[in-house]
Amino acid sequence: MAVLRRLAPAVLKAVFLAVIVFFIVRNIPLKLSDITSFLLKANLEFYASMALFALFLMLQAGIWVLIVNAVGREGRHSGEGGVKLRLLPGLQIFINSQFAKYIPGGFWNYAGRIVLASRAGVPLNVQFSAIIYENILLVSAALVYALMLAITLGTPPQLVVIGVLALGALIYFYYPRITAWTGSLFLRASNWKLLQRAIRKFSKPFGDGSLSGAKALLTRNQFFGYLACFLGSHFVMGIAFWMLTSSFSGEHIGLFYAAGTFATSWLLGLFSPLPGGLGVREGFLVYFLSLRLGADTALHISVIARLWNIMAEVAFWAVIQSLSYLKRKVKVYET
Repeated sequence: MAVLRRLAPAVLKAVFLAVIVFFIVRNIPLKLSDITSFLLKANLEFYASMALFALFLMLQAGIWVLIVNAVGREGRHSGEGGVKLRLLPGLQIFINSQFAKYIPGGFWNYAGRIVLASRAGVPLNVQFSAIIYENILLVSAALVYALMLAITLGTPPQLVVIGVLALGALIYFYYPRITAWTGSLFLRASNWKLLQRAIRKFSKPFGDGSLSGAKALLTRNQFFGYLACFLGSHFVMGIAFWMLTSSFSGEHIGLFYAAGTFATSWLLGLFSPLPGGLGVREGFLVYFLSLRLGADTALHISVIARLWNIMAEVAFWAVIQSLSYLKRKVKVYET
């Protein structure tokens, strides 16, 4: 029994890894021979765009770390437990859990992130609040770029600008009321006995896993500051996708058209029941790109874009693992 207990964690990790690899492979709509042939023939611009997209993913993960520390600051000031999440461990938590998004269900990456962040000492209320803020800000930033796409497709820009400014002003001035209301909802939810029991059972291996009633909220300036960060990171994403499209043909689409196309396809892919927005995102990529590049080129790009995305995530993971390994080696050398 003692041997089985020692082997169980390793076996479970191996099984979970095998499941992730299986679903990642299923998400790539190409045969291995086709992938090998394409990668050998791909030009430098393709690989440069992939590296830039990996940078976008790192920026996205870094913003999540900043949000975690920002919403956890109030809890630490009020005497609640928890630690400040350092950048490198935070990036490692983010990317190590990110691959689980390809497993059907749509929540496994967040579940994995919660498990890993709990091991790092981040309170559960801070994690839940950070995940909610992260998704609200991501969707908001993507909507801004989707509106840019709408302008390039003929929507009157004055109407879009007035609508964005009006909505932004309403959120800015009523932000304290909105946060007070959401904070009271979070406080009520934290007192639900059924939720408390489920969370306690889930987080028991990581210490005190109670869902504290302490507020874990962003201030108004923090909220709009992180929104600006996501808008900036999405611009990097737009440049990466623009470079990807130009690597396939001599024709070039506009930078904001490329950024808006990718952001809009990601948004619409949220409605897909399949992991990673499979099918829906590719379909809208083909639709929007075909308006500028033709159907054949658009279809080719949409198929390769899935491989491109996964390769960027693997590159992100490899960089973070290498940095973590070097950091451990330096510590061993210093001791």
